[in-house]
Amino acid sequence: MGCRRIATAVALLVAGSTAWAENLSRVYIDKAKNVHVVTASGKDMKLTSDRRAEDAKLSSDGQAAAWLGLTYFAVDRHKWPTELYVYSHGRIRSIKCDGIVREYWFWKRSTHIATDCGGLHFAGIETLYDLRTMKEVDSFDQAEVPVEKRPEWSTAEKE
Repeated sequence: MGCRRIATAVALLVAGSTAWAENLSRVYIDKAKNVHVVTASGKDMKLTSDRRAEDAKLSSDGQAAAWLGLTYFAVDRHKWPTELYVYSHGRIRSIKCDGIVREYWFWKRSTHIATDCGGLHFAGIETLYDLRTMKEVDSFDQAEVPVEKRPEWSTAEKE
């Protein structure tokens, strides 16, 4: 009897984990600038409705999608990406930059995500985050660290 309970518990755990961890096959931005993800089973889910998305990317493992959120600046009457959004395991989380998000990329088989934030010109700050926790792992100021001395996550080929 105890073995059946254990087997049932394990089966429920596996079924539950696959329900929230279904792979994503695609991420896209619609004409209204909202983000959608498409699951491996073909389900299209609209993730945003604020009409300010740009540059959506899917992680190489299909477990996460990321995109930039545009903010309007009255000074130059332009929208600039100031926030990076990440969708994974049914949750949307964000990283806000000082300045604009000039670039972002997944790293280390999509276990991490990195940002290059700063002004339009000159050096900025590169930061690496653990994708699961969204906690900062590493960071450096581009003005203080020469390219040849930067960490691997900054200089390696981007996913």
